[in-house]
Parts: sequence; C-alpha cells; structure tokens
Amino acid sequence: MADSDLYHELKRLRRGRGVERLGLGGFLGPEIRRRCRLGTHERENRVHAAVGTLLRELAADLAPDMRQAAMLAFALDRDSRFPTLLDREQRLADLQNVSVRTARRRIDDAVALMAQAGEKTPDPPTDPANGSGWRVSSLRALFRLDTATPELYEMRTIVATREIDEIVIRIGLPESPVEVGPPAVDALFGARVRAMEPNGSGQRVVLELPDKMRPGDMHEFWLRVTLAPGQPIWPYYAIVPLDPCESGTVRVRFGARRPAEVWLLDEVPYTDLRNRPPGRTVIEPSTLGEVVRDFHNLREGHGYGLAWTPLSVS
Repeated sequence: MADSDLYHELKRLRRGRGVERLGLGGFLGPEIRRRCRLGTHERENRVHAAVGTLLRELAADLAPDMRQAAMLAFALDRDSRFPTLLDREQRLADLQNVSVRTARRRIDDAVALMAQAGEKTPDPPTDPANGSGWRVSSLRALFRLDTATPELYEMRTIVATREIDEIVIRIGLPESPVEVGPPAVDALFGARVRAMEPNGSGQRVVLELPDKMRPGDMHEFWLRVTLAPGQPIWPYYAIVPLDPCESGTVRVRFGARRPAEVWLLDEVPYTDLRNRPPGRTVIEPSTLGEVVRDFHNLREGHGYGLAWTPLSVS
C-alpha cells in the first residue's frame, strides 16, 4: 500500500547503501522490526539475516524485471552493493536497457508492490520486543517423495536466547487449490503441537516444549509433516537459517520416480532457490533413489539443500 507504514519504511531503507549500511538495526522502523521479529538488542548479523529474508520474501512473487529492481533497490545481492541508490538505479538501467528515469520508476513500483504483498500477509510475533527467543543449532531433514503424498521429517536442535516454553515454526508451501486441506503436523518427540493456523499459503505451527528453557539451554525435537493430497510442492528443499547454524543435513528420497536432474543448493540467496543456474553441481541419486548432503557453518538468509526438475505426474 502506497500510504502504509511498511511502504514508507521500505522507501527509507533503500536509501544510501540499503541493507549494507553499518548499524542497520538502528535504522529500521518499527513495522520492519516487528515483521522481522527483532528485539531491541539483537546481534548485527541476526539483523542483516532477518531483514534480508523479509525483503526477499516480499519480492519473491514479483515479475522478473520487478524482482531485479527490488534486489538492486536494497542492495540485496553481492553484485548490487553500490554505495548510493542512484548508482543502483543506473545499474538497473544498464541491465534492463532502459533510461535511468524508467529504472527509477520500476524501483518505486517494486517497493510499492512489496509493501502491498506485506500488507496481505501480516505476521507479527507474539512478543516483538524479545524476538523469537530461540535459534536453530542444527537441522536434519528427510523429504520423502516416494510416499502417497510428500512427507517431511525435520529433527532440530535449538538453543534458547531467552526464557521460553513454546516456539513457533512456519511451514512454507506453494499456493494450493481451495479444496486442498492443510498439512498434518505431528511432533514425534520433544514437543507437542499446540495450535496450527494459516500463514499466507503455508501454516504457522505453535509447539509446546516439555520444560521451560532458559538462555543457552539446548533441546531437540522431531517433526513429521504430511502434505494433503493435491498440495503442490516446490521442486527443491532447502534449509534457510535466520541465525548462524552450525550444521544441516538434507536428504531427499525420490524412490522410483527419479527426476531428470538433481543439483546442489549451497549458499544460494533465498530468492534464487527456484532458479536453474547454468553452473549448477549435478548429483546422481543412489540406487535407492536418494540424495543426501551435509552442510556446515550455514550463512543466514541463504539456502542449503537440493533442487530437481519437477517430477511428472504418474
């Protein structure tokens, strides 16, 4: 929305070096801070990761030329880190073979569309002053595509950053037909599902922990997510941490229905996960139709996992 708080904060954020400015946390408005679930004393790398992820999510569904304008507007990619917005407008003009005036207008339109996307799916945290209260230390995931409907198993080790007795996770899914129901989420151990509610096209899941966690405490839990029949999936699975994550493992089991190609996602910007890059690392599934990769020292706001050509409908 052109007159929303989010719109005005986004316009301010794109100035100067964008998200690459020093002291980014002190430059954020309350609406962006709320949507990023940032507390008042967050580490700078946490701030950068959360803001970058939010902006990429807001730009994810834009048309390609508008998404490119958004990425340049906020200096989100390595190749867009120019010191001024005017420099980035000139870069966009060169890339899209248009005038600087047209490039500036496209950036304005992209920011307005991002604000509009944000207003459609507001998702404030329960306690924005204290952030989420936890971070992921390690995550091991199994995505099964050889079952009646896709199933996801995630075993997470989390670390508390303040006192908590519940956590909230979000399950992101492509938009589904109205007749398709929500996924079934089971906590196999270490937590109990307290509530589920729609979150955009995905789900917001509240998990009750067995005991109160204090800052520095570690805890492990295992979830199983079973998708409803007819639920579309993206042709990839990736871990995208908001904080530094020590380790992650991604295993995809295709079974007999192997895709034509599988490739590695290693430190890929969030908005590029759906792309098929020319220099991709192709991986051959095992005789069981499985692919597994381990990752270490995962960088915030980037994806680590596996992608494949879409599976044909059998």
